[in-house]
Amino acid sequence: MIPDDQRESRAESRDETFTKKERLIKTKDFRKVYQEGRSFKAGFTPLDVPSNAVKAKCLTGFIILKISANTALTNRVGFSISAKSIKRANKRNRIKRLFREAYRKNKKILKKGFDIVFVVRRDTKCGFSYKDAEEILLSLSKQAGILL
Repeated sequence: MIPDDQRESRAESRDETFTKKERLIKTKDFRKVYQEGRSFKAGFTPLDVPSNAVKAKCLTGFIILKISANTALTNRVGFSISAKSIKRANKRNRIKRLFREAYRKNKKILKKGFDIVFVVRRDTKCGFSYKDAEEILLSLSKQAGILL
């Protein structure tokens, strides 16, 4: 028999999962979002760089959020990071993991029924943390009007 407090924590953790139904995988789905969706841009710089001289070297570019309405009752999320823009696979994968985690933790405050694609256009010369990914996700969601 499972105690009630553990049941509640399990139910809460189920709400924060990132299921296969929430993933945007197929090329035709990505293409649909690119063609029919709206775009929102966010430039970003690492938050923990102390001096302006170092910060000038760390300017990293921008992330584009492409969003299109879908017929499902859930959001579907995809990531597009070009090997041309970010050479190292481990950096590309880390950025995807951070955005996936930021989405997973904050999906309760987003409106449902959208296909969302994050497009990373430039490399992060300095560190890129979860805090940066979450801040960008929330600001782009607010721009797009999908933040509750």
